[in-house]
Amino acid sequence: MSISRCGAAVLTAGVGLICLAPLTAAADGIEVADADAPVVGMAYAPGSGDLWIAGARADDGIIVNAETGDEVTFGGDPVSVQALAWSSSRLYIADIGDPDASRDHVVVFRLASTQTGRQTYNAFDFQYADGARDAKAFMISARGNLYVVTDGDDPGIYYAAAQPSRTAMNTLTRVADAPDGVTDGVFLKDGSTMALRTKVGIEYIDAFTWEPLVTDTIVGAPDAESIAVGANDEIYVGGNPEIRTTEVPSSDTTTTIEPSASPSPSASASPSASASQSPAADDAEDEEEDSGSSPTRTGTYVAIGLAALLSVAAGVVTWFIRN
Repeated sequence: MSISRCGAAVLTAGVGLICLAPLTAAADGIEVADADAPVVGMAYAPGSGDLWIAGARADDGIIVNAETGDEVTFGGDPVSVQALAWSSSRLYIADIGDPDASRDHVVVFRLASTQTGRQTYNAFDFQYADGARDAKAFMISARGNLYVVTDGDDPGIYYAAAQPSRTAMNTLTRVADAPDGVTDGVFLKDGSTMALRTKVGIEYIDAFTWEPLVTDTIVGAPDAESIAVGANDEIYVGGNPEIRTTEVPSSDTTTTIEPSASPSPSASASPSASASQSPAADDAEDEEEDSGSSPTRTGTYVAIGLAALLSVAAGVVTWFIRN
């Protein structure tokens, strides 16, 4: 299937004006608050319309709902979360980063739910058939097959069959060469077109033939961007610190990203304050405990001082009585 038949739709205004908690709406996209930037992975949940992001705290087991600001947490002790994917009403978290190629296996977590709070999960272990690799892209096809795209000198697209084992090691097998500098990827709604955010831009590839279809060359964007696809094949791309929205092109094109205006000090304070309401709740509690302890210590010092004065006064009285 060619890209021109993918049925890409122009992003509606409603999506661009999402009301966010730790994220704030920008004029032409979604601006990520400092607490969650950079975004290393994104996934769109078709049923609910939620955009999930893995940000700076993903390795601590924290995933954020971009629409509501709610947080989902999980254990599992991830090492280097690099991507998210959504499949069959479940959110997958890919702990696949390995810049030194030193991990004996990587892990993909599948959350039991994306309800706010701590959630249980399933964990799937994977090894590369040809040795350890660093990767930043993880995708699930319409058939449920798993794909990882590696980085480095010899980047490749690796495949694992649907329904991986939860009790045995699963194997990732190389099926094709990958473009240079892939930082994230996602399947379009047709189930056969893979969109990869690469060093060049967004490259669309036929996942049956592995032939390139069309390229959106991106100029002026930050490095290491993430990508997700919405309900109508609208593309979310960015995360460092802004998430932009675009559509799938029907032919090769070039997109130039204009630098964002530097925010004023007062403007930058607002997103930070908003971000601290939910993600930094524990920090806020710590600050309250610290500020509350100072008056207590001051009271102790006053009491000691009064005791010393009383002691001196008692000594004076005793001296007068004896003399």
